[in-house]
Amino acid sequence: MKKRWIAAAAAALVCISSLCGCGEGVVDLTGSSQSASSEETSSAVTESDVQDSLLGLEEFMIAQGYVSGTPSEMNGALIGANELGHRYVSGSITAEFYEYDLANLNETAETVRASVEANGTFEIVGQTVSNVYLSDSGKYLMIYTNTNTDETNTALTQAAVAAFKSFKAE
Repeated sequence: MKKRWIAAAAAALVCISSLCGCGEGVVDLTGSSQSASSEETSSAVTESDVQDSLLGLEEFMIAQGYVSGTPSEMNGALIGANELGHRYVSGSITAEFYEYDLANLNETAETVRASVEANGTFEIVGQTVSNVYLSDSGKYLMIYTNTNTDETNTALTQAAVAAFKSFKAE
């Protein structure tokens, strides 16, 4: 009995660690330093310039100035998404992006997506994850938190959510 409890506690710790930023590695989407200003980059890349893929979504969100930095890989399987998601942490903003295979949603994916659609949250390992959004296409999930709530950052968050939701919507 004690061994089962220890195993369950260890599994819960692994799950929480996966969602709390302990990424499996680092992914460089640009292949170069991001020295260009957001304004310069923003006008250079539009939604139509990128692919309808997780990396295309991330490239678009970076180009628009909604996220920055070097992403960490996240375990998307924990929420029923494709194997890997990516997490960006920069200043007051933390953003995670995941992609779903809409033709092959498992029970976990269905549960998470239904909760997000209903109230913008989902439960994992007894914890509630807030500030969660599904894209209008239903293909992507984003967790976007900006701890700075001044007027400028509130507007940035609203714009980021709107851009994410409409990405490649059909």
